[in-house]
Amino acid sequence: MTDNEKDRVIETLTKRLTALEADVSRLKAESADVPEDVVTVISAAVAAYLGNDGKVQAIRFAPSENWTRQGRRALQNHSIR
Repeated sequence: MTDNEKDRVIETLTKRLTALEADVSRLKAESADVPEDVVTVISAAVAAYLGNDGKVQAIRFAPSENWTRQGRRALQNHSIR
């Protein structure tokens, strides 16, 4: 590889890295933290279900696609209710 080719590769990789860093910072800005009262309610539900002081280690929001898919499944279900 010549020096010019190396410079072009470095420039291309730098542009890609800059774009990826922008995407990561945008995604971090879009993701919201779980409110403290929701964490408390989830912890209480875990403790009530397990019958002890269960420890909640991680909570994250589920993508809305799951809720949409489940709603469609319930509406399109042909079984008698």
